[in-house]
Amino acid sequence: MGSALAIYVLVLTGAGLHHQDLDAYLAAGRAAWHGQPLYAPFLHHPFPDPTLRPAFIYPPAFALLVAPLGLLPDAAANVLWMIVEQASLAAALLLTLRWLRPSAGAVTAIVCATVTFYPLWVDAVQGQANLLILLLVTAGIAGIVQGKPGFGAALGVAAVLKVTPVILVAWLLLDRRFREAAWMIGAFAAVTAAAAALRFEDTLIYFRDVLPALASGTAYYANQSLDGVVSRLLTANPYTTPWVALSWAFLVPAAGALLLGAFWLWQSQGQPALVRAIAFIPLLPLLSSVTWPHHLVILLPVFWIGAIKLAKRDWPVGPTAGLAGLLVIFSVVARWPAGPAFGQMGFRAAQSTDAVVLLAANAFFLATLMLFLLAPWLLRSR
Repeated sequence: MGSALAIYVLVLTGAGLHHQDLDAYLAAGRAAWHGQPLYAPFLHHPFPDPTLRPAFIYPPAFALLVAPLGLLPDAAANVLWMIVEQASLAAALLLTLRWLRPSAGAVTAIVCATVTFYPLWVDAVQGQANLLILLLVTAGIAGIVQGKPGFGAALGVAAVLKVTPVILVAWLLLDRRFREAAWMIGAFAAVTAAAAALRFEDTLIYFRDVLPALASGTAYYANQSLDGVVSRLLTANPYTTPWVALSWAFLVPAAGALLLGAFWLWQSQGQPALVRAIAFIPLLPLLSSVTWPHHLVILLPVFWIGAIKLAKRDWPVGPTAGLAGLLVIFSVVARWPAGPAFGQMGFRAAQSTDAVVLLAANAFFLATLMLFLLAPWLLRSR
C-alpha cells in the first residue's frame, strides 16, 4: 500500500502547477465574475469537432461553482483545485469503508487498486472534475441503498455539474425508487434554476446550442463510449476508415442501450439493493455520447465493492483473477501503443482494420463492457 501511494504522489507531483482542463474552468469562472458570456469560446472556436474544442462545455452551475478559483492566481488555483479533487476521492473512499467495514486485506486491495488506476492518473494530471462527481454519486448511492431517499439529491447535483450522471435516473425508475428519482430530478431542477437566475442567457445557450452539439458524440480515437466505437466502425468520419458507412448507424447505440439495460434487469433480479446499484454504474460511461479515459474514475466503486465482496468469500480464485485481470486491462493494456503512432502513415486505417490495434485502441471500452457483464458474478455474496 505504501509503494502504491508513493507512486500516486509521484503522479500528482509530476502534474506540476498546471492542469490543462482547469484552464477552461478558470476562464469560465472569471467570465462569470466579469459578466462575460460563458460559451463564446466554444461556439466561435474554429475546430469542427465540438467535443475537442478547448473551451468550457459544462452547465452554468459548474462555472459558478469554480468562480471563486477565478479570483486566485493560476498557480494557487491549480493547487487548491487539486486538493479539492483529491479530498473528494478520499471522502468517497472513506465513506465506503466506514459504511461497509471491510477487512484489512480488502482495504489494502482497494487502496492499491485505486491509486494505481490509470484513468485516475489521467484525471489528476488533467485537473478534471470527475472526482467530485465520484463523491456525489458514491454518497447518493450509499444513502439510497440504506433507505434514505433524500440522498437522491446528490445524484441530481452530480447531473447538474456533468450531465452524464442523469443516466442514473433510469436505475432509480427501473428499481422502482420513485421517491429517490423525485429527489434527484428536483435537485437537478432547483440547482439549474438557481444558476439560470444568475446566468439566464448562458443557461439558454447551453441547453439550446452546447448540449446538442456535444450529444452528437465523436468518432475520435479516445472516445471510449459505445457511441464512439460505433462511430469509428460504422460511419464516415475524419479519424478512421470505417468497416462500412451506414446512414442508420445512430440506431446501433440506441439498440445497444436497450440490450444492456435488459441484461441489467435480468441479472439484477433478486440481488441485494447494493449489488443492483453498483452493477448499474458501468452503464454511465458505456451510454454517454462521449467518454474520455478520465471519466472512467466513476467505475472505482465497482472495484471497491467487488473487493469487499471477494474478501468476505475468502478471495475465490476465479472471481479474484477476473477482477484483477480487469484492473490490468484498465491500467496496463489500455496504455499499449499498438500499431503506427499518431500522425504516422497507416495510423487511421489501422484503427479499424488491424485486429490488434482495434482491440488495444478500444481497450477502455472493452474493459468497461466486460466489467458490466461480469459485475453480477463479481459482486455476488456467495
